[in-house]
Amino acid sequence: MRRTLAGRVASLFLSIAVLWALFFGAGPLLVDSLPALRHYGEVQDIYGIRSGQLYYTDVETSQMAEMNSRHTWRFTPRGPDATH
Repeated sequence: MRRTLAGRVASLFLSIAVLWALFFGAGPLLVDSLPALRHYGEVQDIYGIRSGQLYYTDVETSQMAEMNSRHTWRFTPRGPDATH
């Protein structure tokens, strides 16, 4: 079954509206209703950390931890028989 261009555009806008409602409507309500998430948000506000910083290495500590982890695997000692 083929959809028309108007149907596809309507589907796109409906999808955007649903995602917007989830992120800016249901999400904040969920955070406010769960004490653990509320506390997590308060701690982020206190220390000025955005959630994306933790996962995209914008924080120096996260970046150093990722580099150390990568170097641990990259430069693992292989013993006397290793060729590289």
